[in-house]
Amino acid sequence: MNMSAKQRSCVFNEDRFSGLPDAILIHILSLLPSKDVVNTMLIRRFHHLWPFIHTLNFDQCMWPGHICGSYARASRPIYDEKYVNFVRHVLLLHKGPTIHKFCLKFHFRSFYEFWQRTSGRTDIWHYDFLRSEKRMANEIGAWIQFALNKNLEVLDLSFYEHGTDQPQAFYDLPNCVLSSPHLVELRLTYCKINLKRKSELKSLKTLYLDNVMLMDQSMNYILSGCPMLEELTLQLCYCHRRVALLNSNLKTLKLDIRWFQPRIHVSCPTLLSFDMSGAVEVLDIANVASIAEVSVKRNLIFDFNEDNNYQNLRIFLQTFSRAKTLKLCSWLALAFSVWQLNNLPSPTFSCKSLHLQLDFVIWHLPGILNLLKHCPCLENLIIEITSYDGFTPYNALSWIHLYEFDAGEYRSMVDVPVQCLIDHLKTVEVSGFVMEKQMIQFLEYLLAHSMVLQKMKIFAKKKTSGKAYETSNPNSLTSGKAHETSDPNSLTSDKAHETSDPNSLTSDKAHETSNPNSLTSDKAHETSDPNSLKSDKAHEYKERLLNAPKASAAAAVFFY
Repeated sequence: MNMSAKQRSCVFNEDRFSGLPDAILIHILSLLPSKDVVNTMLIRRFHHLWPFIHTLNFDQCMWPGHICGSYARASRPIYDEKYVNFVRHVLLLHKGPTIHKFCLKFHFRSFYEFWQRTSGRTDIWHYDFLRSEKRMANEIGAWIQFALNKNLEVLDLSFYEHGTDQPQAFYDLPNCVLSSPHLVELRLTYCKINLKRKSELKSLKTLYLDNVMLMDQSMNYILSGCPMLEELTLQLCYCHRRVALLNSNLKTLKLDIRWFQPRIHVSCPTLLSFDMSGAVEVLDIANVASIAEVSVKRNLIFDFNEDNNYQNLRIFLQTFSRAKTLKLCSWLALAFSVWQLNNLPSPTFSCKSLHLQLDFVIWHLPGILNLLKHCPCLENLIIEITSYDGFTPYNALSWIHLYEFDAGEYRSMVDVPVQCLIDHLKTVEVSGFVMEKQMIQFLEYLLAHSMVLQKMKIFAKKKTSGKAYETSNPNSLTSGKAHETSDPNSLTSDKAHETSDPNSLTSDKAHETSNPNSLTSDKAHETSDPNSLKSDKAHEYKERLLNAPKASAAAAVFFY
């Protein structure tokens, strides 16, 4: 049944929001930034609803006219009074009985208070600055307390100013935050915590600390009062002493460690996922038998030849022998290379998925094979090549020049059958700067020795532009035979291709002479377009993999 123009106009102009219940409209408004929510007061249906929203989101970076970095460059503490007044009025007019989430991103610095505390004196011309900082800190504390009094569940505080490397000084977190029994998620950025007693975060499940200064035993006090904590992230935090991460319920732990962190002790019997990056002098990990996923990006530069380094690293890695998913960085792959070249025992893993993130050099090859030998149950292998360079920081290491080997013959180092290649390895995924000679040789080795391999996926990037190599059909089966016959209408023989067009020039001689201005020598053609040379080399490598001998009849190679 066709509607008249008048009927269609009525349908299109119908106000469907007005008929929704207040609870649904309040929920919709709570999804918006607070400055946008307040603007809805001009709409009749919303003007009495916005004070009841259950999410308050104040982001100074989104405030009109704000310029990131301007406050850090100022010679005195300045605050955007319009923004501050806006926050004051929203909180003053809020009528809801509860607040689910309170998010405050505010450019605050306490430089002069920090200067007074460390120097022990206050110059008279700094007194006004110090008073301004204290006044603002107290007001922020009042805002936080207001939200906590309404059974707040999610608190997100950030005092980082975009456009600056680091804050002038840290905001002192009020102790009331760590005594809130209703908080389920707590996210803090650029704060200072100086806790003197056990926290009371009885409902907290997620704790995220980014560039937080943890004074004395504050971390221990926090964790001792979080019986429900499941996820903990410490991102570049400052800790003055040994940090003990002890929790009987924690399931996910992520550590991004600063260079100068002295010692960290971890004991979490229910831990399932562990992600560590950075460096620490001593990392004690115990009682983590339930761990399933491990990612280690340890960028501490050390000499792999030293016996104590070898023992400590081997014991550290052996802790994760039962993990099902293992992700390792370039440095650890090099460690396995050194152990292979020195015939040193390597830890054995029961993982089914191995992910290697490499700044690839030829010295990684023995380490990759060594890892394959010591992952007998491996089913999925992922290699991500983030860069490929003959001269890297690795060359500065003293030990690396002691091991000279032919990169094309490194496979002879495998003196025993690789168990995972015989019985388990089913998928291989390689991404990044793949189209290099040594990596192609390694992939050929995998194809020739993986007895149950099903798929090899290659996401190749050009070394110069970083764009993926183009293929005629990335979804097609590209193993040698299948690639040739995927289109039954295509001409698959060179002879057919030459004779399909009787008007075409079929002889190389005719082709060379058809254009007297063309470069007819191969040498001139090779040097005329460097990008063409790279494309030809990539095409050659691609064809090598497509036509490489395969130990598994089901193996297929895919290019993306």
